[in-house]
Amino acid sequence: MSTQMIICLIISVLTVIGYLSNKLPMGVVAMLSLISFYLTGCISSDDAMTYFGNPNLWLCVCMFVVSAGFTRTQFVKNLARKVNELAHGSVRKIFLGYMILGIILCQFIGQAVAEFSIVAPLLGASVDEIGVKRSKVMYPLAVMLLATMAWLPLGAGYAFPMQVNSLFETFDITGYSMSVFHPFLVRLPGIIIVCIYIMTIGLKIAPTEPPVAIASNTVNVQKTTEEPLPPFQEKCGYVIFFATCAVLLVSGSLGIQPWLIALTGAVFMVLTGVLRGKQINNALPVSYFAVFAGALSMGGALTNTGAADLIGNLIAHLATSVNNTFLVYLIIFMAAFIVTQFMLNSAVMWSLMPLVLATTKVMGINPIGAAILVNIAATAAYSTPMSCPLIPLTMAAGGYDFKSIFIQSIIPSLLMILVGVLWTGFLYPIF
Repeated sequence: MSTQMIICLIISVLTVIGYLSNKLPMGVVAMLSLISFYLTGCISSDDAMTYFGNPNLWLCVCMFVVSAGFTRTQFVKNLARKVNELAHGSVRKIFLGYMILGIILCQFIGQAVAEFSIVAPLLGASVDEIGVKRSKVMYPLAVMLLATMAWLPLGAGYAFPMQVNSLFETFDITGYSMSVFHPFLVRLPGIIIVCIYIMTIGLKIAPTEPPVAIASNTVNVQKTTEEPLPPFQEKCGYVIFFATCAVLLVSGSLGIQPWLIALTGAVFMVLTGVLRGKQINNALPVSYFAVFAGALSMGGALTNTGAADLIGNLIAHLATSVNNTFLVYLIIFMAAFIVTQFMLNSAVMWSLMPLVLATTKVMGINPIGAAILVNIAATAAYSTPMSCPLIPLTMAAGGYDFKSIFIQSIIPSLLMILVGVLWTGFLYPIF
């Protein structure tokens, strides 16, 4: 093991610890990691600049802006109003309607806290009217938001495949490319089963009375200080968003680079006045930008120093000794799933993804299934308040304590593990 390899591994471990400790913002940790890799010679200056100029990174950033423009329209309010009309006082129907609204928003925004902050107040007000406590619906809503985050090939759903494809290039994994339909198909069975569970059993076992006092001020009703868009801008918000998504779906046959399509959509959101002033700055995910660039730098450093092959060989040896597709996928899933209960899910995904991809390269197997499995495991972050910012918010909004959260998480967690591992093993067998 060379000195350069040891240095690379130390920086990688410290990066993961930095994410885990949550003492510094994730973007700061990612940039410190990238700087350290450069100063120690693990990556070159050209490498670092390439990561910041990665076309998939800019595709994702621009789609955040396009999605932010869409959420400025009256789509959410109109849909919520329709839910109340159709529910007729049934808590299950009310929940189903707002769950669908939340799932739709998850495909546009891609940030669970943002969707919850929009949907939860509306859902809470609706159940208040029929005399049902919010503890009955808030945690089930959070589980569904996390389970379906950026799942459909729309808006935020373009981000994950493009990010993984960039890592494929970083690790020189050739012959494979993840499309927006791969995560959709792999995640579909688990989402369906968890949805059925939530609607049939999850709502029943949710506490009828809040274990602790509900902090109603922690979930504010959707902002009313922003004036509705004028008719022209309202129409532009719809047209630009759906046109951008439609063109992205057929970008390959058109021969147009996806990042250019997303950038064009983002620019038109601003030019037409759908987004103005601070709204534009708020739509730019600076921390996300930094974390993804940091993940690319770790992948590049591990590859350049040979550390990726070393780690990949070790894990591949363990996987080969197991000699069972489902057990290998179970090991991968549980590694991400356990860590994500104590660490932000995005940090888990992008710190473990390079190691998993290094292993698949050494084994010479299709990396798509393993990469998506890490994504599924990392987003199953609903067992502890440390797992993601949404859970503490949910606890306050529903009046939950740690025990009630953990008990409600057991069955959906087991369902995600079982269905995710079995379905991935069926679609992408290793042995």
